[in-house]
Amino acid sequence: MKTEIKTPILPENTSDAKVIHIYVNEGQQVTCNQQLFDIETDKVVLEVVSPSAGVIENISIAENAHVFSEQLAMNLREMEEPEKPVDSPDINDIETIVEKKVKDDSEMIALEQVIGKSLFDKRGMICGLLGMMVGIIIGAIGAVIIWV
Repeated sequence: MKTEIKTPILPENTSDAKVIHIYVNEGQQVTCNQQLFDIETDKVVLEVVSPSAGVIENISIAENAHVFSEQLAMNLREMEEPEKPVDSPDINDIETIVEKKVKDDSEMIALEQVIGKSLFDKRGMICGLLGMMVGIIIGAIGAVIIWV
């Protein structure tokens, strides 16, 4: 979709303004609220910003040129809306475990490597819980020995 970028409405008793700086070129991509150009009257400097993201086309003003109120300055070809991100799947849905077993000459498993893409690997959770329980038991036994 194309949007016309016009010079702002000038203050009362002002018939024209001077373009003092153009910040963009034709074909340049701009973001929403990016400064495009400045115009100056005898009383004020007015900044014109992009109303949305897009690509600048057909610049019809030049620096040091005089412009009038609501004069067409350039066109903006708006960017298509980016695709909305797909909802992330539940953590249980993305769990992938890859096991690599290496056997030695006696057919015994020598190495097992587990890589999980989930937030909590099930084997890691089990080992962690067992370790925590052993720590609590050892701590309790130690406290009883010291107390007695």
